[in-house]
Amino acid sequence: MTQSLIGLRTTPHGGRSLFPIQPIAEGTSIFTCEAPFAHVIYKDYRREVCAQCFAYAASTFRSIGDPRTWSIRSCRVTAETVWFCTDECKVTWESGVIGPLIADINALLGKAKIATRRNSARDGYDPILPNGPPAQVTQDYIDKAWVDVEELVSSRARLSSYCSTMNLEDMKLEISRSVASAIVQRYVFDHRLASLATSSIISTLDPWTEFLDLQNSELSNVSLRPYILAAHLRVYAFLCHSLPKHLRLYVPTARHILARDTGNAFGIWDGDHRDEMLGWGLWVGASYFNHSCCPNVKKTRVGRTIHFTTSRSVEIGEELCISYIDTSQPIAQRRQDLENSWFFKCGCQRCQSEEPSGTSPH
Repeated sequence: MTQSLIGLRTTPHGGRSLFPIQPIAEGTSIFTCEAPFAHVIYKDYRREVCAQCFAYAASTFRSIGDPRTWSIRSCRVTAETVWFCTDECKVTWESGVIGPLIADINALLGKAKIATRRNSARDGYDPILPNGPPAQVTQDYIDKAWVDVEELVSSRARLSSYCSTMNLEDMKLEISRSVASAIVQRYVFDHRLASLATSSIISTLDPWTEFLDLQNSELSNVSLRPYILAAHLRVYAFLCHSLPKHLRLYVPTARHILARDTGNAFGIWDGDHRDEMLGWGLWVGASYFNHSCCPNVKKTRVGRTIHFTTSRSVEIGEELCISYIDTSQPIAQRRQDLENSWFFKCGCQRCQSEEPSGTSPH
């Protein structure tokens, strides 16, 4: 972060946010977030997306005659195959610690998912939320569900029996991979296996502490989408069963990761025009930027790094905001998108000016 330009403050409407501490000119780089704390590339894109820099082989920005998949790969017996756009990216990835460890874990998760298909014809009973969600979701209900799944996973025999017939869906495997990538990051940090990049927005060198500082959206998410609780509990059980012993100590943190993923993660897109969503990632420091439908900051991903640059001049006291959505849409659609994914009704200056008379975002 450019320490002399921006600082973190508490706001009455959006938790903590970033503000200039001196006037900032248009086009000024104000913050850089080097790498995601958690991420996943969708299965259908893994051969087309560079594991190091996320370059997309089938991008509309490439020439028509260019190959639509990458040909450079890393193949190890213990790991899933990963693909690269250049030899340089491959060398960078292989010389690191985190990438190869995540590839090892992803191979284990892929094999474990296949094993969940055995005897998958259940009798209709699922010990995870067998009665379905209540009419009104409460935090007590969510907490009780997590206590119940903890009881299930406390018995290796019961857990193995459950996972052997759970028939884990593809999207739950993607969520599991994302959570596992964060667990690997924490393991690497705790064991000092590598230096991890932190955002330096808050005064800590511990990326996990910085991650926990993000907004917890568990109740809002489950209230809007009650089915997501069962999905998260199944992911948790799957990880408890599938991760190697040295990482199981960290599996209880999965709930914290899942509670902060929705509302803080960024899509990994093909270019700035969002032509193709390739996966998602959670850049911790980047999550401190709040939303506005008339943003004054633009974010641009270059490789694994997200850069934030002012899109106009900004004065002291103005909140530094990016856009979470397509702001070319009418106000009703913008608000619906924000409520569905970020759980708030936008009351930015533009929305207030476009609001039909007699309505209020509050």
